[in-house]
Amino acid sequence: MDYVIETRALTKKYGEKIAVNQMCAHVKKGDIYGLIGKNGAGKTTLMKLILGLAVPNAGEISLFGSSDLNAGRKKIGSLIEAPALFKNESAFENMKRFAYLSPTTDDEIKRLLDFVGIGNTGNKKVGSFSLGMKQRLGIAIALLGSPELLVLDEPINGLDPAGIKEVRDLIVDLNRKGITFMISSHILDELGKIATTFGIANDGVLEEISAEDLRNNCRSALKIAVDNGAKASATITANFPDAEFTVNDNVIEITSEVNDASVINKALVKSGVAVYEITNEKVEFEDYFIARLGK
Repeated sequence: MDYVIETRALTKKYGEKIAVNQMCAHVKKGDIYGLIGKNGAGKTTLMKLILGLAVPNAGEISLFGSSDLNAGRKKIGSLIEAPALFKNESAFENMKRFAYLSPTTDDEIKRLLDFVGIGNTGNKKVGSFSLGMKQRLGIAIALLGSPELLVLDEPINGLDPAGIKEVRDLIVDLNRKGITFMISSHILDELGKIATTFGIANDGVLEEISAEDLRNNCRSALKIAVDNGAKASATITANFPDAEFTVNDNVIEITSEVNDASVINKALVKSGVAVYEITNEKVEFEDYFIARLGK
């Protein structure tokens, strides 16, 4: 499979500190790749290596299925850490300055500002923008040159709930229009709402998991302790044919969604099964990552 981004045993050291330790990342076309980890886990360093802002000590990078990194990087827009903006100039004037690197027309600049939702700011100085507006402008700048891939480092860091939703909705909209994303964040819940694949960075090492596998790992289970596992199994099969469950001795574990546990309890008791205990065990999204990352 050709990847938009693929790294193989990528390593970066700063003195004795290993910031990126043989990382193997795989970002498919159309992905929203969520890079999650604590501060210092290697997320920003990985992005800088991909963008050519840092040089690896070992390993390989390919972009868009090619080892020609200069050609690949021309297809990438990026926002690393905070957007570097000219605070005493308007959004349009900022865009004009950055357009020297990616030549474009005034009409295209206006279209991008409208698209990210700040086209009506006129001559308002960027220094008086809210954090959310500045992030939107940073994304508009990253979109100059019609990139196929956006690499965004902590794009929702420091935003209030309204600003987070604005940026999140913008990312989803751009993704629907065909742009692939690599996004780093330590706000697990927000990234969990949009990411299709996750890269979990921990002490410079990367572990990858798809959103589908993550949902399976985080799904809830209803555990029912009974006196007769075989009879309880037959009762559940007869009354709830779509239920997904396993039997371990006299404990039934139902992994499919259960809207009302009392209905199952009633059916078991009616069939002569003694029910000793019913518990609902659920692995939360955040708990899963904390288990991977440590406290």
